[in-house]
Amino acid sequence: DGQIVGEFATERRVVIGYDDMAPVLRSAILATEDADFNQHFGLSMSRILVTLGKDLLLGERAGASTLTQQLARNLFPIGFEKTVERKIKEALLALQIEKRYTKREIFTLYANQIYFGHGAYGVEAAAHLYFDKSARELTTEEAATVAAIIQAPERLSPFVDPRRALGRRVAFA
Repeated sequence: DGQIVGEFATERRVVIGYDDMAPVLRSAILATEDADFNQHFGLSMSRILVTLGKDLLLGERAGASTLTQQLARNLFPIGFEKTVERKIKEALLALQIEKRYTKREIFTLYANQIYFGHGAYGVEAAAHLYFDKSARELTTEEAATVAAIIQAPERLSPFVDPRRALGRRVAFA
């Protein structure tokens, strides 16, 4: 009768186009991950300087990666350890990605690549997993929830900790 009985997969991924995502979802992802995405060239010099200052002065390990750098890290085997060498490789790859692809193409690649927990990769799989609907149909609140999960999918999943997921979503909705 068209109902799924069970699934056998380690990855759930449905690749979709830019226009197949609700505009509120695109906006929510940019707001949470890289608000200056459309203004930079793959690297955010201001974020790099602020992060470097925090690292040196306060000993904090904050992230400064742009959406393009995150895409580079996810697409190429450069590792996830926080080393200067990895950050340089990531930056060089991000610059190459920005030279070759449009911002729209980069965002689409990112949105289809990112991990959302529970085996879901990409916004379409996340929309179906968490809300049983397509990424195009997400409401503002649902889009904010999906975008909020990106930072820490295992901790911010509504299935794992609904209160934490709601708290992070409210911060960006």
